[in-house]
Amino acid sequence: MNVMDPNEKSSPGRAARSPKTTWQKEGGRVNPALLILSMCIVIQSFFIIFSQKSAQKNIGLNHIGNHLDGFARDENPLELQSIQSESLAEKRKLDLNPKRYINDFERHEDAIIATKIHGRNNLITLEQSLCLLHYAYNKRVLYNFIIFYTDDLDEKDMIQSRKIVYPANITFVKDSPPLQEVLISLPEERRQNLLTRCLEKNPNITLEDIDWWTYCPNSRINYNWQAEFRAWHIWRNPALAKYKYMLWIDSDGFSTRPWDRDPMAYLINNNLVVFAARFGGGKFGREEEHHRRIFKSFNTTICEAYEDKRVPHVVSKLGGEECFDKKIVNVHGYFYLTNLDFYRSDMVVNWAKNWIGDCYLCRNFDDQAAVTVPALVLAPERMWAMEAHNFSLGVFHNCEMDNKKAGGFIQLWRKGHKESNITIDFPEARANCEIKAGS
Repeated sequence: MNVMDPNEKSSPGRAARSPKTTWQKEGGRVNPALLILSMCIVIQSFFIIFSQKSAQKNIGLNHIGNHLDGFARDENPLELQSIQSESLAEKRKLDLNPKRYINDFERHEDAIIATKIHGRNNLITLEQSLCLLHYAYNKRVLYNFIIFYTDDLDEKDMIQSRKIVYPANITFVKDSPPLQEVLISLPEERRQNLLTRCLEKNPNITLEDIDWWTYCPNSRINYNWQAEFRAWHIWRNPALAKYKYMLWIDSDGFSTRPWDRDPMAYLINNNLVVFAARFGGGKFGREEEHHRRIFKSFNTTICEAYEDKRVPHVVSKLGGEECFDKKIVNVHGYFYLTNLDFYRSDMVVNWAKNWIGDCYLCRNFDDQAAVTVPALVLAPERMWAMEAHNFSLGVFHNCEMDNKKAGGFIQLWRKGHKESNITIDFPEARANCEIKAGS
């Protein structure tokens, strides 16, 4: 029996001359059973192809990024001619328009929530943060999570976290090989720079003695690594490749009430590159080298940055060597949202690489400045602070909430903070979240 090639084009005249096929009964009527069977085969084939392509896209979600010499370029890097132009005026014309307007608490398919822990010692804090965030915000939008971690975790360590955010999902992504493997593989200059700094604190230390808990010289290496990772390596980590928008919240950032506004929708609808809880998380420019690294990356540096009530965004003024002694305010790093296409673009990743330079695991060149600088130089009109837009979401971090002193979190949760007149009214979280961290 002849079967027509489904890819063969036919005209009405030709179809009339063709012999009957298995699709037809006598009289030209369609055989319903065969039609349904054929449709099922087509749908199944499409599903198999789609699943294979999805699996290919997800390859490498648990990939350990090579953070020794930077990442290779994405296969489909963001093409921003404005960023690659030599004219600063052109650089600032960033074509990052959102695909569509979304309502508050409407889920956007290109958004993700991310945070980082060192390892098993941070699980109680992480689970508390996840639970509070779930009842404050994420149970309405169900964004998935990526949790970056450094020390080994096993599947049992991940079960409780996944239960807390369900039906959202968590992908755990290891962000570094074991430290000694990294140290052996480092270029000589970076390795010696690290050892020299460690010797300031520990005169007899050798390279083999250094672990994640070593102080070099004034802060732990694991803390310095999280700052370097967030400053540079995160932006092109394969786990984030398919997302455009990221909500970052530190694993010791605790939500204290249901959010009445949606910061993700605000970021997207206003076409922002960064939407930060606060503009005022310390300062960079404390040493001239900060400005030299900015100038190396952008052929300019930042002379001044401030909030102006007459405009919705942070205002920046740029200049040259005359500004190398200026101290500039950062965005606060514990809670912000970013446009990932902006931060993984060639010029911004090149800036992050220059910012870290040969100073592996240095605290001098931190993540807050790494996020702040490219926005101030390339897109200040797309850099907004939540405070200036009446976002008061009640996220607690480092004994503060809504820019008020709040004491330790456990005490705040149980009794409030009398001096700042803060009390916690969050019954759904009280009924479901176990509060153990933040004393």
